[in-house]
Order: sequence, then structure tokens, then C-alpha cells
Amino acid sequence: MKNLSYICFIAAFITAGSVFGQCRSFVKKNCGDAMAEYVPAENFSAAKLFPGDVAEVKMTFYGGEDYRLLICSPPILGELVFQISDTEGNLLFDNAEHEMANHFDFQPAGTQDFIVKVVVPSENSSAIDPQGCVAIISGKKMEASN
Repeated sequence: MKNLSYICFIAAFITAGSVFGQCRSFVKKNCGDAMAEYVPAENFSAAKLFPGDVAEVKMTFYGGEDYRLLICSPPILGELVFQISDTEGNLLFDNAEHEMANHFDFQPAGTQDFIVKVVVPSENSSAIDPQGCVAIISGKKMEASN
């Protein structure tokens, strides 16, 4: 029985690594151009999501920096809704109010934690439920060189 638990743990670890590897590959191939003049952070949050799924991530941003927050996903998932709130629950940005933009450029007044919420639309015209890697990527604006 102990061996079975160990095997299940290893299988889950390999599967999770495989999913993240697939998402990392997707991000490298599909999301870089959208960062434009922003340098993406080395770490990003990504998950394989289905129609109707909701994901939330807490992120820290430092005052005095210009940031781009990008939500990158395959077109098969449709237009994702993403919202940014402070830790008090105050809504700071909702892409539904900005023509479903996939990014938000901002400069926090001071160091702050934000909650980024992503919603995959539940409507689906496909006969099967599509799935896809959804990545939340932050980047700092490059400084102009003299």
C-alpha cells in the first residue's frame, strides 16, 4: 500500500511537470510579442484551464516601476475576462470595461499586493470541451538607454 501511494505521488508530480512544460512552451511561442517594450519576469503563473474555470493569483508589484500584466491564452478558449483587485477587494481594472484587452499597463503608487482573477467563458461552440494553457505574465518596462 505504501508503494502504491509513492507511485501515485510520482505520477502526479510527473503529470504536473508535463503540464507546466507544455504551458512554458506555449508562452515562449505565443506570448512574447505582446510584452513589447516590457521585460517579462522569469516566473509566471500558468495553468491548463477549461471553459467555466476561474483562477486567482496574488502578485506583488513595486512602486515606481512601470508594469504590463498580460493574460495569454489560445484562441480556442475565447475572450477571457480578467480583473485586478487590491487585497481589500477593491476592483482596480476589469478588461470587460476596456474592450476585452489582454493586458493592463500601470504604475503602482507604492509596493502593493494585487489579486489577478481570470475567468474562462463557459459558452463553447465546440462539441468537446476545449482546454488550454492560460498564463499570467508580468513585465517591467525597459529603461531607455542613452
